[in-house]
Amino acid sequence: MSVPWKDRDAPPAYAGQTPDPISAEIDLPPPAYALPKTYKIGEKKTDRPLVDIYQLKLHLRLLRAFHDLRISVQNVDSTSLPLGVEKLNRSERWSWFLHLAVERFERWVLSLPGSYGSSTWAVSHAPPLDVLLVWHTYMLNPTWYAEDGIRTPEVAALPRSANTPLQLLIQFGDLRTYQPSAARIASWRDSTWTPFDPLEAMSQLRDKPVVCPRCLAGLLVPFFQDDGCGYAQQGFKTACPYCTLAITKETLGVAKLARDLARRLEPVQVDGARILPRQYLAGTVYTPHNATNVIRAKRLQESFLRAPGVTSLKLDSIAEQSDRAKAIQEKAQYSFGEAMIFGGRGSAVGENLRRRVMSAYSDDRIFSVELVGAVLRQESFIDKMVALGWTDLAYFDSEQDELALHHAVARYHAFLDLLATPPENFYVPTLDIDLAWHTHQLYPDQYAVDCKKYVGRYIDHDDRVGESRLSAAFDLTCRAWKSRFGIPYAYCGCPLPGDTIGSRVSQLRHRLLPSHSRSDLVPPVDNETICAGTHPSDHNAVYVLGEPDWYRRARKRKAMQRRERDKAEVQKGKMDRRLWDRGMGHALPFLVPVPLFPLGTCVAPCGSVLRGGPAGCATGMAACAIVMEALDAGEELVEVAGVAEVEVVADAGVEEVVGVVKSLYPCFSSVGGGWGGARKVTG
Repeated sequence: MSVPWKDRDAPPAYAGQTPDPISAEIDLPPPAYALPKTYKIGEKKTDRPLVDIYQLKLHLRLLRAFHDLRISVQNVDSTSLPLGVEKLNRSERWSWFLHLAVERFERWVLSLPGSYGSSTWAVSHAPPLDVLLVWHTYMLNPTWYAEDGIRTPEVAALPRSANTPLQLLIQFGDLRTYQPSAARIASWRDSTWTPFDPLEAMSQLRDKPVVCPRCLAGLLVPFFQDDGCGYAQQGFKTACPYCTLAITKETLGVAKLARDLARRLEPVQVDGARILPRQYLAGTVYTPHNATNVIRAKRLQESFLRAPGVTSLKLDSIAEQSDRAKAIQEKAQYSFGEAMIFGGRGSAVGENLRRRVMSAYSDDRIFSVELVGAVLRQESFIDKMVALGWTDLAYFDSEQDELALHHAVARYHAFLDLLATPPENFYVPTLDIDLAWHTHQLYPDQYAVDCKKYVGRYIDHDDRVGESRLSAAFDLTCRAWKSRFGIPYAYCGCPLPGDTIGSRVSQLRHRLLPSHSRSDLVPPVDNETICAGTHPSDHNAVYVLGEPDWYRRARKRKAMQRRERDKAEVQKGKMDRRLWDRGMGHALPFLVPVPLFPLGTCVAPCGSVLRGGPAGCATGMAACAIVMEALDAGEELVEVAGVAEVEVVADAGVEEVVGVVKSLYPCFSSVGGGWGGARKVTG
């Protein structure tokens, strides 16, 4: 949904005016660019760059391989596809393929040894490209990746310091042409029951194993069905042939949550505490200031267990864990619609935190992230890197071209400095900063150490943020950056926010004081590669169906008004015309396209739409509690980041907003319906 600026009238050419260097900083002659050897983050200086351009180049090569894989899948010969799949369009086919990739990723994870430090690990356990894509995306949800590694023994086997994706790339070179050994191909097939080659696996992997939540029978369900009830489709539903339970993503998610709630809590040991497997609920252990916050996790677990629907079960009197889990599921009627049993609104658990916890129980996977949607959202960033040309293998061969990567490294460290400086705010990166940030996260152990040492807390990377909140946060980031470093945040040509009264006072003050601008953050004015890289990164923007359309219209109107303001500045000679021209044809950031597809398939292969109701979100997940992001459009909810390590309750007025959303979108409060006929499965 772009609004091309080329349709607007361009300003006249310069009339000989001399731009004011203070109001048009971009016209200042750039300094000789030299990459610092150390960077100041908060009150500390690094002893080395936290990421370097060699790592950025590796990451860009990896992104290119992912992009080419998608093109190959979308263009594959239809005759090699399972019956019915050949009718899907390109986007739908890719979404279906990703469900297969996540299945292969999970099977691979379950086959890994407990240690990943061996020098032969890569040769024996390196995954195919589709699995590497899912793993890469998982790592870009760093808090979930870190916590799952603590809570879940199987996920703990995933590399965090050695043999990470970029390190595998160093060993194997071009992943598009990498040929594993015959022994590796055989071991992969033995452990995952699928071919190593992703395209070959696409034609053979038809069914997914699931366990019936009621009778615990093992079943095989198709990924795709003509009636839209396949596991990889939004309307997944099947009937257990043994107990007749109607199985959906929701019932599988309820079973997963019930199992975690049914586990006995061990006495908490504050010093040297060891988290037992799945001892506490997902989303409650890892906080920005404490990686194993067992006191908080235990308190929150007990809060869920004190919910009215759970206390009536008298779980303490039930000896077997499986029996306790079954009692919880039956009380909930295998549905998240019975919200009070899991600590609904008004409970002691803060609403934001409850939503976060519930979002981890969207299906029966061992992961706390719904990975299909996560990969789809990440595609927006990959596409922008490809469009910039940065993923071309020879793009940064010359030293002059490498300036863009040096600049990205410098700006990323400045971004961390912004995060380390009070007050703690939610800041939005640009494309170049996000590339460096993603690269840093691909070294999970080192990322955690660096965050704690320099920023003072663990910095999460949220890949699902409502458009309105993201847009407002970007304006905040622009102003904070300008205030701290004395230069604009972006040079891509997008219209930036104007100065507030406070920032104008700050600018007046800095006219009277020595300049605090950092030369390494000032781009060469004639380097289009660098300037284009400072476009806002909005791959994590999601369109919330409960958000009124006037929010989007208001954002468009504001952007156009800013564009007209910039046009006037060019005419007055106070703004570089090249900067204004650079914005011609730019799509407005934070306005997510919303493709809708026929009933029975995923409504949003882009992974950027969130639907209300426990029946699922755009990618077929079940308890999409994150739908409450719609509330962020009407107010700012309190973030439960563990800073004060206290439980919070949403601000007053939430119920009113929820009522409006429910009235506009009945699906927000629905439990199911409209699923179509159930299909039997084979055990």
